[in-house]
Amino acid sequence: MTDERTVGREPVQIVEIKQPLCQNTFGVAPCTATGTADQKCFNTRATCLDTPNFTLGTPLSLFFASGDVAERGVSGAPYIIPSLVSVSTIPTRINIAGANPDAQGLGNRAVCNIVLADHPHTDNRVDRYIGGRTYNPMTRGSFWTKWLARNKYRQNVEIIVYEGYIGQALGAMKKRTYFLQSIDGQNSGGRITIQGKDILARIEERKSQAPVLSPGKLSANITAGATSFSATNCSTSDYPASGTLRIGSECVTYSAIAAISGGVTFSGVTRGTDGTTAATHSQDDQVQQCLRFTNATPDSVINTLLATYGAIPTTWLDTVNWATEVTDYMAAYRLNTLITQPTAVSQLVSEVQENCLCFVWWDERDSLVKFKAVRGIDAPPPLISAELNILANTFSIEEKPRERASQVWIHYGQDDRAGSATEAKNFRYCSIIANLESETDELYGEPSLRKVFARWLSSGALADTVASKISTRYVDIPSECSFQMDAKDRDYWVGDTVSISHHLDVDAYGNRRIRNWTIVSAEEVVPGEIVQYLAEDTTLYGKISFVMAAGSANYPGPALAPFKNFYIGNAAGLLSDGLPCARIT
Repeated sequence: MTDERTVGREPVQIVEIKQPLCQNTFGVAPCTATGTADQKCFNTRATCLDTPNFTLGTPLSLFFASGDVAERGVSGAPYIIPSLVSVSTIPTRINIAGANPDAQGLGNRAVCNIVLADHPHTDNRVDRYIGGRTYNPMTRGSFWTKWLARNKYRQNVEIIVYEGYIGQALGAMKKRTYFLQSIDGQNSGGRITIQGKDILARIEERKSQAPVLSPGKLSANITAGATSFSATNCSTSDYPASGTLRIGSECVTYSAIAAISGGVTFSGVTRGTDGTTAATHSQDDQVQQCLRFTNATPDSVINTLLATYGAIPTTWLDTVNWATEVTDYMAAYRLNTLITQPTAVSQLVSEVQENCLCFVWWDERDSLVKFKAVRGIDAPPPLISAELNILANTFSIEEKPRERASQVWIHYGQDDRAGSATEAKNFRYCSIIANLESETDELYGEPSLRKVFARWLSSGALADTVASKISTRYVDIPSECSFQMDAKDRDYWVGDTVSISHHLDVDAYGNRRIRNWTIVSAEEVVPGEIVQYLAEDTTLYGKISFVMAAGSANYPGPALAPFKNFYIGNAAGLLSDGLPCARIT
């Protein structure tokens, strides 16, 4: 079988566009459309003649490749249109817990740019009713001019880029999933460019906010003591049965809502909640629904933000593994906050990452949004080396001085929930860990502060944990490395932790340092041949050990001891062979 390890392999790229398609048949119940054969639709929403009965079914898979690939054929791709000119990509880049000040909180989105040639087309596969039409589609427009007109509603159409080798079936190829963002129309050279992004593009500020903007306005002035009031320009569907509202700079809770002519009435109202003060308000002041999280796990918060407010289907969310990660490594994290005004979902998810020391990213290969705690290793990472894996003259290490943190300030326990979430005055507490020695002239010679405004945290123990982990990781200038590997090693991907052995990474005595690195970006710079990697040094997060059950065997020595086991040391913190024991942190 042809694969990455085959001598003389011939790389190929195939693009699949999953065009939305109506499951109905023109003029057959439940479709009530009528017309001649030449007036029939193309089973797309833009051409539908019976929109009330339009029903999405299985999408139509359109495959594109270069001419020689189309001629040879690929098992699993029944009809390949030979018009693919090129595919270029910009990879996902993780921003671990928001530590990189030069990157967005969620890191960089994965992007693909696909160039296709335009040409006449028979309408084979794209027109279900081609057999009954009286005209010749080859004389009417071109493939893409017709496709664009027939598929007006194409935002977020799924795009899959396959990369494999001649002789491979489609299902055996590596695939990356994107979602259509834009199409640049035909240029003078008869080409179009399609841009796709990863699914997290849906939570950009212009696309999704949490909570949503509420339409209600006060129907009359209210006093600071009013315990019920009415709002106009809204209905009971705009607000839950009970909850929290923001009016001006005041938060109020209510226990009941009832419909009235042109609006609603809120009753059972408690004024001046969540650190705010009861005040008078004027007619037409906005009545904004708030979003509250109470004792919530990080994965449940992110799930709510992405699925409910970001409109990302749960099929794209790896929630089962999220829950396992939280149970195993973040069981103590319980989040409490009140979001009092519409805020970009991307910003809120970024805050959760930073407040809880975790990271979220789109794995375009597995087609899933993944989640991982910032933590030590619980299994030996695979070793990659200059001799066996890393291509010659491609390895480099770069220091990231802007990420160093000699002092970490965690502002937590937001007092005024209606106030700014990025101003210290609105927080009751601050957890500070300072390594003042690192600021002396003998070391770095200056302070470097990292402030975290943690509106999601209300526990001093959690704030101290976050501050301690950041300080441990960033008290010294962190490093990142870049390198390339042959496609035989391309199973390593974003989010993986690896150990690296290279002659450019040595200690003061010239010995190789075997450090642990987390891959934050991966890109096939030569499709099917060479992969470019970027990784961050995460050695200082250490190793995670587990307390064993009573009656477990004593320490058998480093060669036989299971990697995860936690063994008790002596008063000096050493095991029987003089090696350090595990520590509870």
